[in-house]
Amino acid sequence: MSSAPAVVSSRRLNWRPLLAPVLLVIASLLVGIVHVPQHKTLSPIDEYQYVDYLAKVPTQGLVHRGEEAGEYARTQLGCRGLRLLAPTPDDRCSRSVASDDARFPIDGKTSADIYSPAYFVITWVLAQPLTWFGVDLTDAGRFVGALWLAAAALLMFYALRRLRLPTPAAFGATLLIVGSLPAYWSNTYLSTDATALPAGALMLFLATLVDARGRGILWFSLGAAFVTLLKVQNLAAVAAAAIFLVIRAVIPAYRARSGRWSWIGATFRDRRTLSAIIGVVAAFIVQLAWLAVRSAVAVGPAPALDAPPPPLSITQLVGQAGSFLGGAASGVGDTGSVMRAPGLLIQLVTTWLAIAGVLGLLIVARWGRRRAALALATFIAVVVSAPILTIVTKLSLGTYPNPLPSRYGISLLPFSLACAALLFPKRRVPVAILAGLGVVVFAASLIVPAG
Repeated sequence: MSSAPAVVSSRRLNWRPLLAPVLLVIASLLVGIVHVPQHKTLSPIDEYQYVDYLAKVPTQGLVHRGEEAGEYARTQLGCRGLRLLAPTPDDRCSRSVASDDARFPIDGKTSADIYSPAYFVITWVLAQPLTWFGVDLTDAGRFVGALWLAAAALLMFYALRRLRLPTPAAFGATLLIVGSLPAYWSNTYLSTDATALPAGALMLFLATLVDARGRGILWFSLGAAFVTLLKVQNLAAVAAAAIFLVIRAVIPAYRARSGRWSWIGATFRDRRTLSAIIGVVAAFIVQLAWLAVRSAVAVGPAPALDAPPPPLSITQLVGQAGSFLGGAASGVGDTGSVMRAPGLLIQLVTTWLAIAGVLGLLIVARWGRRRAALALATFIAVVVSAPILTIVTKLSLGTYPNPLPSRYGISLLPFSLACAALLFPKRRVPVAILAGLGVVVFAASLIVPAG
């Protein structure tokens, strides 16, 4: 009889482990609730094309190479304007003018056909309850970005807890993700980049799962395929996770070697290496499959977006190496003039933590430990991802972006900030500082200027 109250009491305390995750979900939703209603214009980061894709989901499922942008997207561009570039609504808001191809980018053609429908179908489905209450499809889709961000927050938090970070430190580091400039630009507008933070957090979580248990090959492979299907640039996160697992397999194999080369076979027999290889192969298979589908359903040639880039050279590839290290945290455009003091504060904190986290942990972590493996994997991925993505884009599309946007490396930001969190000692004051930085960055993200 006397044990019953103790059992009830312990059950009442079970809510405490859920407090931080619940607060992170609320914070993520607040980002959308605060900013989406303030966005009167379209984002200059191809949101016009994404609006067109989203509007065509229920009738087409996907957009075809060579097809024209639809009336809905055209009138949205005319009625809302384009942030930073042409923010004033114009006569293209009229349906009669919206039929004039010459008045729209790339002669009224779509360029979003390079993306699989995965992101757009998921976003359209999740946006439907809002449209039932009269919310415009564009705004409803933007609100769904907060759900993508909430998924990133939960995955990031639990990945950091698996890395044995104290709850306050994991909470603060995750708030850095929620309050980051990439979250603002990608998760409060319609953008395929909304998948980048959850993609990076998912691959980090799955990598720690495989590393700790030696199991999870199927989940790692499915995760790698899924995030790459959402957007090919998420392959950077797959690369970071795969490199981490291979490093974790190589070290014990080398230490336990019985001959000069015996460690190589032991490395490839390790389930972590197998997970890495199968995951990368799965990611490339789904992307090749999508390219085949895209080619099969094309209705015309791809439109010319800009002047053709110069021939791809080794010099260009080397020049891109490392561009994702700090650039991925910087957002879009001139932060100082666009987002003023709050944006500058966010950029300063997250960019320097991302850089110092990777390089600092790489220097101080003891070789052979998990922290060192994560730092080295992130560093390698940051250096090679931009050149590799350029090559992949060139091979698949016949052209490549020049210069390569730093936002293509957003999926590496969870890895970089995880390194920064691991660099902080697990003592009370450093943990409080990290948690405080997260709170400050998140608070600043709620007061950046409207667009």
